[in-house]
Amino acid sequence: MPDWTFRHVYNNLLIYCNILQFWYWFMKKKILTTIILAGLFAGCAVTDADARLTRKQKKENALLNTAQISFDDKQYETAIEYYTKALIINPVNAETYAKRGNSLFLLGNYKDAVKDYTTAIELDPARENTYYNRGIAKANLNAFEEVVEDYTKEIELNPENANAYLNRGTTRVLLKQYEQAIEDFSKVIELDENNKLGYYNRGIAKRSSGDYEGAIEDYTKVLELDDKNIESYNNRGVAKFYMKDYAGAVEDYTHVILLNKNFKKVYYNRGIAYLGLKNYEDAILDFTKEIEINPKNDSAYYERAIAQERLEHNTSAIEDYAKAIELNPKNADYYADRGAVISKNNGDLDEALADLDKAIELDNQDPEKYLTRAVIYCKKSMYLPAIDDLNILLNIDPDNQNAKELRSYAIQSMNAEQQK
Repeated sequence: MPDWTFRHVYNNLLIYCNILQFWYWFMKKKILTTIILAGLFAGCAVTDADARLTRKQKKENALLNTAQISFDDKQYETAIEYYTKALIINPVNAETYAKRGNSLFLLGNYKDAVKDYTTAIELDPARENTYYNRGIAKANLNAFEEVVEDYTKEIELNPENANAYLNRGTTRVLLKQYEQAIEDFSKVIELDENNKLGYYNRGIAKRSSGDYEGAIEDYTKVLELDDKNIESYNNRGVAKFYMKDYAGAVEDYTHVILLNKNFKKVYYNRGIAYLGLKNYEDAILDFTKEIEINPKNDSAYYERAIAQERLEHNTSAIEDYAKAIELNPKNADYYADRGAVISKNNGDLDEALADLDKAIELDNQDPEKYLTRAVIYCKKSMYLPAIDDLNILLNIDPDNQNAKELRSYAIQSMNAEQQK
């Protein structure tokens, strides 16, 4: 029987990239507010205008002053209480609704915050920052299409608001509108050429759209502005990996480790890059370190198994495949590759066949799995089911030359047995 090559799934490698962390960065920034009443009743002299206030207006202002003090002291529930009392006195004060919305937002009550921002906008449609704040609240509710609309309105009111462009661009990344996102981040950079998040987020949008070279340029710019920016080293390493600059990726991941050896998945990422360099010994060391940090990372066991197999450490490879399966029994590739290595090394063909049966049960659209099972069938002299698998494979991939050659071999072998 010909020495058929078994499958190794490198195109499915998982690379960990901080794609969404930038959203967290500016989502946690202090929301924009306009403090109209700052200084009111804070020890300032009484003016003629103050003297002419009605008793009702004075009471409203006293409540608003107490609410503002509570807000500044981060006592948001108390602030809401006093803003609500003020609204009973004056239910058409847009500023009060906006400020109560800010307090609700900071308590994580995004739905009610949206309601208050909406009321403020209805009362005063030209208010700056209220659309912006409502957009952030809606983002926390995953209403991303509406978020884009709010940031767009904010930009109409204040076209110099770099944060509005930044957040709209990020929302567009989440909506996979990468070209529009890149335009927004470019506008941020136009407004502020040293805006690190503008470059960082644009790098993510470029990487997501397949422009790895452009992403590398943007991450490099971030690092020129901040040479300790660990996320940019990590993500630049990811972009370099996809450009098959494995040595460059290793260098960037090593920078990450020097800055923070506990950075999420950095040893895993560097191990993947070492695989690309065919440096299997160092890959194994990195995957082992990743497993020490995160023993539940099934992918690390799987990739270490591939490295072990490349070094012909087949027993260790099978053990790692088994551990990956234990942690994630729904991954078809884990079964397929374990079955392949068992078969290739003349192990128990029944065990190998059981693995491929399970792999195809989980994923019946991968032609390589049918090819691997057909090889095992041929080793067991089960030519008819091998031919059936190869026919299925050729329906999926009509140009698969390995399948055509193996089918010819199986047909010839079956005919030869029938003539005995």
